[in-house]
Amino acid sequence: MKSNYKPIGDYIRLVDERNVGLKVTTLLGLSISKESIPSVANTIGSDMENYKEKSNSLAV
Repeated sequence: MKSNYKPIGDYIRLVDERNVGLKVTTLLGLSISKESIPSVANTIGSDMENYKEKSNSLAV
């Protein structure tokens, strides 16, 4: 039986963009319906440079 599967790496790429220079100050979370919402977490004293940036575009 011949497999029609292709490696997922043919369609995606790794993106690791951190919040260097504190370009983003609003922390987002995910709702149950998988939508981005403002986080309700206490971020006082958190180093926001360790968080990843959210991309507004879809990778194709």
